[in-house]
Amino acid sequence: MSIPVSWYAGVRELAVGVFNFEDGAHVCEVKAGPKTAIHALKAEIETNTGIPIREQQIFTHCHKFKDDEKVGVGLFYEAQEQDRAPKVHFKRLTQEEAVRAEVGRVAIAKIKRDGARLADLQEDCRELPEVVLFAVSHTNPAELQYASAAVKSDKEAMLEALSFSSSCMYYIGAKCWQDRDFMTRAVSIDGLLLGAEMVPQIWRSDPEVVMYACEQHGFALKVASEELKDNRAVVMAAVNQRGTALMYASEQLKSDYYVVLDAVRNSKMAIVHAKGGLRDDANLRAASGQRPADAKMVEKVMKIKAKFHELDTNHDGFLSYNEMETVLKKGHPDMDDKDLRVLYGEMDTHKDGQLDFHEFCDYVLGGA
Repeated sequence: MSIPVSWYAGVRELAVGVFNFEDGAHVCEVKAGPKTAIHALKAEIETNTGIPIREQQIFTHCHKFKDDEKVGVGLFYEAQEQDRAPKVHFKRLTQEEAVRAEVGRVAIAKIKRDGARLADLQEDCRELPEVVLFAVSHTNPAELQYASAAVKSDKEAMLEALSFSSSCMYYIGAKCWQDRDFMTRAVSIDGLLLGAEMVPQIWRSDPEVVMYACEQHGFALKVASEELKDNRAVVMAAVNQRGTALMYASEQLKSDYYVVLDAVRNSKMAIVHAKGGLRDDANLRAASGQRPADAKMVEKVMKIKAKFHELDTNHDGFLSYNEMETVLKKGHPDMDDKDLRVLYGEMDTHKDGQLDFHEFCDYVLGGA
Protein backbone atom coordinates (compact mmCIF):
# COMPACT_ATOMS: atom_id res chain seq x y z
CA MET A 1 0.00 0.00 0.00
CA SER A 2 1.39 3.40 -0.97
CA ILE A 3 0.76 5.83 1.86
CA PRO A 4 1.12 9.62 1.48
CA VAL A 5 3.81 11.10 3.70
CA SER A 6 1.30 13.66 4.97
CA TRP A 7 -0.56 10.88 6.75
CA TYR A 8 2.24 10.37 9.23
CA ALA A 9 1.93 13.96 10.37
CA GLY A 10 -1.86 14.23 10.10
CA VAL A 11 -3.20 11.23 12.01
CA ARG A 12 -3.73 11.70 15.73
CA GLU A 13 -5.15 9.28 18.28
CA LEU A 14 -8.51 7.95 17.21
CA ALA A 15 -10.99 5.40 18.54
CA VAL A 16 -9.86 1.98 17.32
CA GLY A 17 -12.22 -0.98 17.48
CA VAL A 18 -10.87 -4.28 18.83
CA PHE A 19 -12.65 -7.30 17.36
CA ASN A 20 -12.43 -10.99 18.24
CA PHE A 21 -10.65 -12.92 15.52
CA GLU A 22 -12.74 -16.07 15.86
CA ASP A 23 -16.31 -14.75 15.80
CA GLY A 24 -15.89 -11.07 14.85
CA ALA A 25 -17.46 -9.90 18.12
CA HIS A 26 -16.60 -6.41 19.37
CA VAL A 27 -14.22 -6.76 22.34
CA CYS A 28 -13.64 -3.13 23.30
CA GLU A 29 -12.49 0.23 22.02
CA VAL A 30 -9.10 1.84 22.57
CA LYS A 31 -7.43 5.12 21.70
CA ALA A 32 -4.47 4.78 19.34
CA GLY A 33 -2.50 6.61 16.70
CA PRO A 34 0.33 5.62 14.30
CA LYS A 35 2.96 6.14 17.02
CA THR A 36 1.13 4.17 19.72
CA ALA A 37 3.16 1.16 20.91
CA ILE A 38 1.41 -2.20 20.64
CA HIS A 39 2.35 -2.89 24.26
CA ALA A 40 0.48 0.29 25.28
CA LEU A 41 -2.52 -0.75 23.19
CA LYS A 42 -2.53 -4.13 24.95
CA ALA A 43 -2.34 -2.41 28.33
CA GLU A 44 -5.50 -0.46 27.50
CA ILE A 45 -7.23 -3.67 26.42
CA GLU A 46 -6.22 -5.21 29.76
CA THR A 47 -7.72 -2.22 31.58
CA ASN A 48 -10.97 -2.54 29.61
CA THR A 49 -11.34 -6.33 29.67
CA GLY A 50 -9.14 -7.71 32.45
CA ILE A 51 -7.30 -9.95 29.95
CA PRO A 52 -3.56 -9.95 30.81
CA ILE A 53 -1.18 -8.47 28.26
CA ARG A 54 0.70 -11.77 27.96
CA GLU A 55 -2.49 -13.53 26.80
CA GLN A 56 -3.19 -11.07 23.99
CA GLN A 57 -2.32 -11.29 20.32
CA ILE A 58 -3.04 -8.28 18.12
CA PHE A 59 -3.03 -8.28 14.35
CA THR A 60 -4.65 -6.89 11.22
CA HIS A 61 -5.82 -9.05 8.34
CA CYS A 62 -2.26 -9.13 6.97
CA HIS A 63 0.12 -8.52 9.86
CA LYS A 64 0.74 -9.95 13.34
CA PHE A 65 2.13 -7.26 15.65
CA LYS A 66 5.04 -7.62 18.04
CA ASP A 67 4.99 -5.80 21.38
CA ASP A 68 7.82 -3.44 20.44
CA GLU A 69 6.14 -2.32 17.22
CA LYS A 70 4.09 0.81 16.65
CA VAL A 71 0.53 0.64 15.41
CA GLY A 72 1.62 2.43 12.23
CA VAL A 73 -0.42 4.45 9.77
CA GLY A 74 -1.57 1.58 7.57
CA LEU A 75 -4.76 0.62 9.41
CA PHE A 76 -5.88 4.27 9.58
CA TYR A 77 -5.25 4.79 5.90
CA GLU A 78 -7.08 1.59 5.02
CA ALA A 79 -10.03 2.62 7.22
CA GLN A 80 -10.29 5.93 5.40
CA GLU A 81 -10.13 4.25 2.00
CA GLN A 82 -12.95 1.89 3.04
CA ASP A 83 -14.92 4.66 4.77
CA ARG A 84 -15.05 2.95 8.17
CA ALA A 85 -13.57 3.27 11.65
CA PRO A 86 -10.07 1.81 12.18
CA LYS A 87 -9.93 -1.64 13.73
CA VAL A 88 -7.58 -4.40 14.81
CA HIS A 89 -8.16 -8.09 15.41
CA PHE A 90 -7.68 -9.71 18.80
CA LYS A 91 -7.04 -13.28 19.89
CA ARG A 92 -6.85 -14.47 23.46
CA LEU A 93 -4.02 -16.94 23.89
CA THR A 94 -4.28 -20.10 25.95
CA GLN A 95 -1.95 -20.46 28.91
CA GLU A 96 0.27 -22.73 26.84
CA GLU A 97 0.35 -20.27 23.94
CA ALA A 98 1.07 -17.39 26.33
CA VAL A 99 4.04 -19.24 27.83
CA ARG A 100 5.32 -20.06 24.37
CA ALA A 101 5.01 -16.42 23.31
CA GLU A 102 6.90 -15.29 26.41
CA VAL A 103 9.71 -17.75 25.68
CA GLY A 104 9.91 -16.28 22.19
CA ARG A 105 10.05 -12.69 23.45
CA VAL A 106 12.88 -13.52 25.85
CA ALA A 107 14.84 -15.35 23.14
CA ILE A 108 14.44 -12.51 20.64
CA ALA A 109 15.61 -10.05 23.31
CA LYS A 110 18.76 -12.15 23.85
CA ILE A 111 19.52 -12.12 20.14
CA LYS A 112 18.78 -8.40 19.81
CA ARG A 113 20.38 -7.17 23.02
CA ASP A 114 23.17 -9.67 23.67
CA GLY A 115 23.97 -10.85 20.17
CA ALA A 116 23.09 -14.45 21.07
CA ARG A 117 23.22 -17.03 18.29
CA LEU A 118 20.43 -19.49 17.63
CA ALA A 119 22.76 -22.38 18.45
CA ASP A 120 23.27 -20.92 21.94
CA LEU A 121 19.57 -20.87 22.77
CA GLN A 122 17.60 -23.68 24.37
CA GLU A 123 15.93 -26.22 22.12
CA ASP A 124 12.42 -24.91 22.83
CA CYS A 125 13.49 -21.51 21.45
CA ARG A 126 14.72 -23.10 18.23
CA GLU A 127 11.28 -24.63 17.78
CA LEU A 128 9.65 -21.20 17.54
CA PRO A 129 9.36 -19.82 13.96
CA GLU A 130 9.32 -16.22 15.18
CA VAL A 131 12.64 -16.69 17.00
CA VAL A 132 14.26 -18.48 14.06
CA LEU A 133 13.08 -15.86 11.59
CA PHE A 134 14.32 -13.04 13.80
CA ALA A 135 17.76 -14.68 13.94
CA VAL A 136 17.77 -15.22 10.17
CA SER A 137 16.78 -11.64 9.37
CA HIS A 138 18.84 -9.86 12.05
CA THR A 139 21.95 -12.04 12.32
CA ASN A 140 22.66 -14.28 9.33
CA PRO A 141 20.66 -16.52 6.96
CA ALA A 142 22.92 -19.41 7.99
CA GLU A 143 21.30 -19.28 11.44
CA LEU A 144 18.47 -21.30 9.88
CA GLN A 145 20.59 -24.43 10.06
CA TYR A 146 20.12 -24.48 13.85
CA ALA A 147 16.32 -24.38 13.67
CA SER A 148 14.32 -27.43 14.67
CA ALA A 149 13.22 -29.89 11.98
CA ALA A 150 9.62 -28.77 12.53
CA VAL A 151 10.48 -25.14 11.73
CA LYS A 152 12.48 -26.19 8.67
CA SER A 153 9.36 -27.99 7.44
CA ASP A 154 7.02 -25.08 8.20
CA LYS A 155 6.00 -23.78 4.75
CA GLU A 156 5.01 -20.28 5.81
CA ALA A 157 8.09 -19.79 7.95
CA MET A 158 10.42 -21.04 5.22
CA LEU A 159 8.82 -18.79 2.61
CA GLU A 160 9.38 -15.85 4.92
CA ALA A 161 13.00 -16.96 5.38
CA LEU A 162 13.47 -17.04 1.59
CA SER A 163 12.08 -13.53 1.38
CA PHE A 164 14.97 -12.44 3.63
CA SER A 165 17.62 -14.31 1.66
CA SER A 166 17.61 -16.97 -1.05
CA SER A 167 20.62 -18.58 0.63
CA CYS A 168 18.18 -19.94 3.23
CA MET A 169 17.36 -22.59 0.61
CA TYR A 170 20.27 -24.72 1.83
CA TYR A 171 18.62 -25.34 5.19
CA ILE A 172 14.95 -25.78 4.25
CA GLY A 173 13.47 -29.19 4.96
CA ALA A 174 12.98 -31.66 2.10
CA LYS A 175 9.27 -31.82 2.85
CA CYS A 176 8.81 -28.23 1.70
CA TRP A 177 10.52 -28.82 -1.64
CA GLN A 178 8.11 -31.69 -2.31
CA ASP A 179 5.10 -29.40 -1.88
CA ARG A 180 3.65 -27.80 -5.04
CA ASP A 181 2.20 -24.76 -3.24
CA PHE A 182 5.53 -24.12 -1.54
CA MET A 183 7.38 -24.40 -4.87
CA THR A 184 5.13 -21.97 -6.74
CA ARG A 185 5.47 -19.42 -3.97
CA ALA A 186 9.21 -20.01 -3.53
CA VAL A 187 10.04 -19.45 -7.20
CA SER A 188 7.80 -16.38 -7.13
CA ILE A 189 10.28 -14.98 -4.59
CA ASP A 190 13.36 -16.05 -6.58
CA GLY A 191 12.84 -17.74 -9.93
CA LEU A 192 16.41 -19.06 -10.00
CA LEU A 193 15.55 -21.37 -7.10
CA LEU A 194 14.11 -23.65 -9.77
CA GLY A 195 17.67 -24.71 -10.59
CA ALA A 196 18.81 -25.30 -7.01
CA GLU A 197 20.24 -28.77 -6.40
CA MET A 198 17.81 -29.53 -3.58
CA VAL A 199 14.77 -28.89 -5.79
CA PRO A 200 13.30 -32.12 -7.20
CA GLN A 201 13.69 -32.48 -10.97
CA ILE A 202 9.94 -32.96 -11.38
CA TRP A 203 9.27 -29.25 -10.86
CA ARG A 204 11.38 -28.33 -13.90
CA SER A 205 8.80 -30.15 -16.00
CA ASP A 206 5.80 -28.64 -14.24
CA PRO A 207 4.27 -25.87 -16.43
CA GLU A 208 2.80 -23.92 -13.50
CA VAL A 209 5.94 -23.94 -11.37
CA VAL A 210 8.17 -23.09 -14.33
CA MET A 211 5.81 -20.30 -15.40
CA TYR A 212 5.96 -18.70 -11.95
CA ALA A 213 9.76 -19.02 -11.97
CA CYS A 214 10.14 -17.46 -15.43
CA GLU A 215 7.81 -14.60 -14.56
CA GLN A 216 10.06 -13.78 -11.60
CA HIS A 217 13.38 -14.33 -13.40
CA GLY A 218 13.56 -15.10 -17.11
CA PHE A 219 16.77 -17.10 -16.77
CA ALA A 220 14.84 -19.80 -14.90
CA LEU A 221 14.06 -21.03 -18.43
CA LYS A 222 17.62 -22.39 -18.55
CA VAL A 223 16.76 -25.27 -16.20
CA ALA A 224 13.25 -25.95 -17.53
CA SER A 225 12.61 -29.23 -19.31
CA GLU A 226 13.16 -29.35 -23.07
CA GLU A 227 9.41 -29.65 -23.52
CA LEU A 228 8.80 -26.40 -21.63
CA LYS A 229 11.57 -24.60 -23.50
CA ASP A 230 9.35 -25.26 -26.51
CA ASN A 231 6.21 -24.05 -24.68
CA ARG A 232 5.31 -20.69 -26.19
CA ALA A 233 3.53 -19.33 -23.10
CA VAL A 234 6.44 -20.22 -20.81
CA VAL A 235 9.04 -18.78 -23.16
CA MET A 236 7.01 -15.59 -23.64
CA ALA A 237 6.87 -15.18 -19.86
CA ALA A 238 10.64 -15.62 -19.66
CA VAL A 239 11.56 -13.18 -22.44
CA ASN A 240 9.09 -10.59 -21.20
CA GLN A 241 10.88 -10.65 -17.85
CA ARG A 242 14.39 -10.82 -19.29
CA GLY A 243 14.82 -10.56 -23.03
CA THR A 244 18.09 -12.44 -23.27
CA ALA A 245 16.37 -15.53 -21.83
CA LEU A 246 15.64 -16.15 -25.51
CA MET A 247 18.95 -18.00 -25.66
CA TYR A 248 17.39 -20.84 -23.62
CA ALA A 249 14.29 -21.22 -25.81
CA SER A 250 13.92 -24.05 -28.31
CA GLU A 251 15.30 -23.52 -31.80
CA GLN A 252 11.75 -23.30 -33.11
CA LEU A 253 10.78 -20.48 -30.73
CA LYS A 254 13.98 -18.59 -31.49
CA SER A 255 12.52 -18.41 -35.01
CA ASP A 256 9.08 -17.27 -33.79
CA TYR A 257 8.64 -13.65 -34.87
CA TYR A 258 6.48 -12.55 -31.94
CA VAL A 259 8.58 -14.32 -29.32
CA VAL A 260 11.69 -12.63 -30.68
CA LEU A 261 9.88 -9.28 -30.92
CA ASP A 262 8.96 -9.42 -27.22
CA ALA A 263 12.50 -10.45 -26.35
CA VAL A 264 14.21 -7.59 -28.19
CA ARG A 265 11.73 -5.08 -26.83
CA ASN A 266 12.86 -6.14 -23.39
CA SER A 267 16.57 -6.28 -24.22
CA LYS A 268 18.05 -5.28 -27.55
CA MET A 269 20.88 -7.78 -27.07
CA ALA A 270 18.33 -10.59 -27.40
CA ILE A 271 18.46 -10.21 -31.18
CA VAL A 272 21.75 -12.12 -31.30
CA HIS A 273 19.81 -15.26 -30.31
CA ALA A 274 17.17 -14.93 -33.03
CA LYS A 275 17.13 -17.60 -35.71
CA GLY A 276 15.50 -18.15 -39.09
CA GLY A 277 16.74 -14.90 -40.61
CA LEU A 278 15.03 -12.76 -37.96
CA ARG A 279 18.26 -10.98 -37.04
CA ASP A 280 17.99 -9.04 -40.29
CA ASP A 281 14.28 -8.23 -40.07
CA ALA A 282 13.85 -4.45 -40.30
CA ASN A 283 11.09 -4.27 -37.67
CA LEU A 284 13.01 -6.41 -35.21
CA ARG A 285 16.15 -4.35 -35.74
CA ALA A 286 14.13 -1.21 -35.07
CA ALA A 287 12.62 -2.78 -31.94
CA SER A 288 16.12 -3.59 -30.74
CA GLY A 289 17.18 0.02 -31.23
CA GLN A 290 19.21 -0.58 -34.39
CA ARG A 291 18.82 1.83 -37.29
CA PRO A 292 19.63 0.45 -40.76
CA ALA A 293 22.56 2.88 -41.10
CA ASP A 294 23.99 2.11 -37.66
CA ALA A 295 26.94 -0.17 -37.03
CA LYS A 296 25.36 -3.58 -36.65
CA MET A 297 24.66 -4.55 -33.07
CA VAL A 298 25.43 -8.16 -33.91
CA GLU A 299 28.95 -7.25 -34.98
CA LYS A 300 29.44 -5.20 -31.84
CA VAL A 301 28.26 -8.05 -29.65
CA MET A 302 30.56 -10.45 -31.49
CA LYS A 303 33.51 -8.19 -30.64
CA ILE A 304 32.41 -8.16 -27.01
CA LYS A 305 32.13 -11.94 -27.12
CA ALA A 306 35.71 -12.19 -28.43
CA LYS A 307 36.89 -9.99 -25.54
CA PHE A 308 34.90 -12.14 -23.12
CA HIS A 309 36.65 -15.28 -24.32
CA GLU A 310 40.02 -13.51 -24.14
CA LEU A 311 39.44 -12.60 -20.48
CA ASP A 312 38.05 -16.04 -19.62
CA THR A 313 41.51 -17.50 -19.08
CA ASN A 314 40.32 -20.76 -17.53
CA HIS A 315 37.66 -21.21 -20.25
CA ASP A 316 34.84 -22.02 -17.82
CA GLY A 317 32.36 -19.70 -19.51
CA PHE A 318 32.40 -17.14 -16.68
CA LEU A 319 34.57 -14.23 -15.57
CA SER A 320 35.81 -14.26 -11.98
CA TYR A 321 36.86 -11.09 -10.15
CA ASN A 322 40.53 -11.95 -10.78
CA GLU A 323 39.86 -12.25 -14.51
CA MET A 324 38.01 -8.91 -14.53
CA GLU A 325 40.32 -7.01 -12.19
CA THR A 326 42.51 -5.48 -14.93
CA VAL A 327 39.49 -4.33 -16.96
CA LEU A 328 37.86 -2.81 -13.88
CA LYS A 329 41.00 -0.95 -12.89
CA LYS A 330 41.37 0.41 -16.41
CA GLY A 331 37.83 1.74 -16.41
CA HIS A 332 37.93 3.01 -12.81
CA PRO A 333 41.55 3.98 -12.01
CA ASP A 334 40.59 5.93 -8.87
CA MET A 335 38.90 2.97 -7.15
CA ASP A 336 40.68 0.83 -4.59
CA ASP A 337 40.35 -2.96 -4.46
CA LYS A 338 37.43 -2.84 -2.01
CA ASP A 339 35.41 -0.49 -4.23
CA LEU A 340 36.24 -2.54 -7.33
CA ARG A 341 34.89 -5.65 -5.62
CA VAL A 342 31.69 -3.76 -4.81
CA LEU A 343 31.42 -2.75 -8.49
CA TYR A 344 31.99 -6.36 -9.55
CA GLY A 345 29.21 -7.41 -7.17
CA GLU A 346 26.85 -4.89 -8.78
CA MET A 347 27.69 -6.29 -12.22
CA ASP A 348 26.94 -9.79 -10.94
CA THR A 349 23.17 -9.41 -11.29
CA HIS A 350 22.62 -13.16 -10.81
CA LYS A 351 24.47 -12.94 -7.46
CA ASP A 352 26.33 -16.20 -8.07
CA GLY A 353 29.86 -14.84 -7.64
CA GLN A 354 30.73 -14.82 -11.35
CA LEU A 355 29.87 -13.00 -14.57
CA ASP A 356 28.33 -14.71 -17.56
CA PHE A 357 28.48 -13.28 -21.08
CA HIS A 358 25.30 -11.23 -20.79
CA GLU A 359 26.29 -9.66 -17.49
CA PHE A 360 29.61 -8.72 -19.13
CA CYS A 361 27.71 -7.25 -22.12
CA ASP A 362 25.54 -5.18 -19.81
CA TYR A 363 28.72 -3.73 -18.29
CA VAL A 364 30.43 -3.00 -21.62
CA LEU A 365 27.31 -1.49 -23.15
CA GLY A 366 26.48 0.51 -20.05
CA GLY A 367 23.37 -1.52 -19.27
CA ALA A 368 21.89 -0.88 -22.70
